[in-house]
Amino acid sequence: MGCCNPKYRETVNEEEKRINAKGEDSLSHSAKLILAAVMLSGTGIFFYLT
Repeated sequence: MGCCNPKYRETVNEEEKRINAKGEDSLSHSAKLILAAVMLSGTGIFFYLT
């Protein structure tokens, strides 16, 4: 479907509503903190061993 199609805007709006209805698909803050701690400790161990 090209951008010149008259129904293009309707399709975009419907897709936007569908995506927004899903909610937030990101990690929780605690999961982000745990992941950051694991990455930092791994980086520290790497530099300690080299």
